[in-house]
Amino acid sequence: MDAVARSNETLAPLTLSGAQLRCAPPPLWKEWTLTNALGGYAMGSVLGTPTRRYHGLLVSAERPPVERAVGLTQVHETLILNEGGPSERRVCLTPLHFTTGGDRSEDLPELVGFEVGAGCAWTYRVDLADGRSVDITKSLHLFERRNACAIRYTIGGEGVAWRVELRPLLALRGFHQVIDPSAFDGRFRSRVSDGRVVAHAGERGVQLWGEGARFAHGPERWRDVLYAWERKRGLEDREDLYCPGIAHAAGDGRAGRTITLWASNDALELPTIDADRVAQAERLAALVRAASARAPENLGKGDRRTLARLVVAGDQFVVQRGGAGEGVSVIAGYPWFSDWGRDAMISLPGLLLVTDRFDEALGVLRTFAGARRNGLIPNRFDDYAGDNHYNTVDASLWFVHACCEYLRTSGDRAGFDGLVPACLDVIASYKRGTDYEIGMDPGDGLIAAGNETTQLTWMDAQRGGITFTPRHGKAVEINALWYNALVSLGEALRESDSAASDRLLALSARAGESFNAMFVRIRSGLVDHLTPGQAGGWAPDESVRSNQIFAASLPHSPLSATQRRDVVRVVRERLLTPVGLRTLDPDDPEYRGRYEGDLMARDAAYHNGTVWPWLLGPYAEAVMRVDGFSGASRAEAGDALRPLIAWLDAGWSPGQLPEIFDGDDAPDAPREPDGCPAQAWSVAETLRVWLMSLGTAP
Repeated sequence: MDAVARSNETLAPLTLSGAQLRCAPPPLWKEWTLTNALGGYAMGSVLGTPTRRYHGLLVSAERPPVERAVGLTQVHETLILNEGGPSERRVCLTPLHFTTGGDRSEDLPELVGFEVGAGCAWTYRVDLADGRSVDITKSLHLFERRNACAIRYTIGGEGVAWRVELRPLLALRGFHQVIDPSAFDGRFRSRVSDGRVVAHAGERGVQLWGEGARFAHGPERWRDVLYAWERKRGLEDREDLYCPGIAHAAGDGRAGRTITLWASNDALELPTIDADRVAQAERLAALVRAASARAPENLGKGDRRTLARLVVAGDQFVVQRGGAGEGVSVIAGYPWFSDWGRDAMISLPGLLLVTDRFDEALGVLRTFAGARRNGLIPNRFDDYAGDNHYNTVDASLWFVHACCEYLRTSGDRAGFDGLVPACLDVIASYKRGTDYEIGMDPGDGLIAAGNETTQLTWMDAQRGGITFTPRHGKAVEINALWYNALVSLGEALRESDSAASDRLLALSARAGESFNAMFVRIRSGLVDHLTPGQAGGWAPDESVRSNQIFAASLPHSPLSATQRRDVVRVVRERLLTPVGLRTLDPDDPEYRGRYEGDLMARDAAYHNGTVWPWLLGPYAEAVMRVDGFSGASRAEAGDALRPLIAWLDAGWSPGQLPEIFDGDDAPDAPREPDGCPAQAWSVAETLRVWLMSLGTAP
């Protein structure tokens, strides 16, 4: 079997059988994700019922990769069998939930299969009283680099006459908001033009047309659609949707028939579904081959499949920023995050370097370097047309790390040299002081940042004026990153700028001495952060948190080998779970083991016990680093990652990894995932460090 065939084999879609679909969690809570490389996406429950305001078959990025809008929320399909006869049945393929309960049609088919890969496909069966049956396949395709989708139905079965009514349900709104019922009247307008239904709400619009079906224009208001996830999160959980008309098709059952419903937010011609699928599959297969080249040659079939799953999952977060050719970026998570600097820099090695996507990696680094202000890269780009947000102390240090990793992995000295001015600007700005009280303490060479009102580290939950994890002052991971940035950049500049190199390395030596003096606790890991004392000096926060792991996982550490082993031991004993690291020791009085309730309750738990899968990457890397990447340490790291990898197939987000998990197991079930169903750094760090555990170079 040649390399192309092997790659295509590993790219087979993830398929769930009827038996698997009936297992917990039920199809209502399992979520799939498709993306279009623009920041747009399609997302929904495996059952088909939209359970979030963010769910939709076409969610467009109107200013890639942001300004996202839900266009086509869902299609309500009614299949009418033996119409007009005594055995007439009206079957609903995709049920909706309403605040009054149930769906307008209670007769549902059996969902016998679901698969997600280049697209999504559902297989249904309707068994009739006379022993005959009708089989229906529904597939969704999201076009690459277009805000467009196609939904295809194939219906047939044993001479049973049928008719189908397809009602597209539109929202045409920003994806964070639901439609105010009082503003519904007069909000939408629609018309039929050249066989297409064109619908608008203000400046937003969508075109719909059928192939093998006839549209009848007839606007309807579908009231009180309920979003179950929003209700769980304590948010507005209902809205009215707009149906511009019905697409009709019929068959006599003597042969299967195919109907396709198309939706696009522009009038440009679309490629065929098959051509776009082939192009996507070929591109993804090339990415898998590049990542496979970094793995051992004797990689087994199961591991090849895992590699492909992770590469394909990671590809969903790489997006175009601006118009064609303007830039590349990384979406932090679907459905609601935009491109965040911290997430992009942490994710870049796993998404782009281990897959040899060096041009795109350089593009991401240039995107953020070009947007920096006062030595800070953006914390995040705004979801809409607002200014960039710069409230982060660690993103710029991760940027320097990512630039140095780019040089080490790609060997592209010219590309790296173009980034050096931005890296030196970060160091100089931190040294002299910059926005948000970020700056080097001249007394010890360590970085301090923020005050009681800010949330500048990755533990950044803040709501209603409350900072739930206050870490202003000198944070342990910030100073581990500072030391690593100084040494990494100093070594990278040794041949091209020896004077700058010497200055950076001298500063790192001073910071390293201070780090050891102020953060190290004998046989109990590291202090989490140092807070300014009322009478001067720095007061240590004794919380046992996961932030200390970076002092053992980064390429350059101020700690001795013995100290790094102690950090790994503390984290293993007090924070490690099968799917990530807890953010706080369960014995701490502030620990919250369940991420649940309204947004205030969830934010209070977000970094105070909640498990983060992405932290399993640094933990597994630290395990290997402290033991010199021995065979035993690689095996331990691989074992630590394996339960999380299993979520790609068996989790709540088929083919993806979530943002967070509960810190505790539920009394009657395993710990549940939450947050974004698809999170970039969860996938990226798992892929990067899993490859490292297989024997690739650190």
